[in-house]
Amino acid sequence: MTNPFTYCELHSKDAKKARAFYGALFDWKLEPFPVPGREYHAVDAGEGHAGGLTEELFEGVSGWLTYVRVDDCAKSTRKARELGAQVVRECVEIPDGIFSVLRDPGGAQVGIFQPRKR
Repeated sequence: MTNPFTYCELHSKDAKKARAFYGALFDWKLEPFPVPGREYHAVDAGEGHAGGLTEELFEGVSGWLTYVRVDDCAKSTRKARELGAQVVRECVEIPDGIFSVLRDPGGAQVGIFQPRKR
């Protein structure tokens, strides 16, 4: 399996201002999406990859976070750690799959996403 980009999410220090800005700039539809304990909005850009917009979810992770699809989140997270990445968030199960968040050796953030098998 290839490892394509699969999802993009904005973690903002001011999610309300970010929604207003990106909604107006790109004419995106931003719909509330149920995430326990926080405000989250799904981004409908009309085409392209799915996206989301929320407040900062993880300490020190602010800005756009792109997720790469993998077959096995735990295995890929272990491999990233062995290659020098810092694991910001260990694998977490959500309704659509499992994800983790990494900081590569150069400091860039990336998400890993394993979709739930249907």
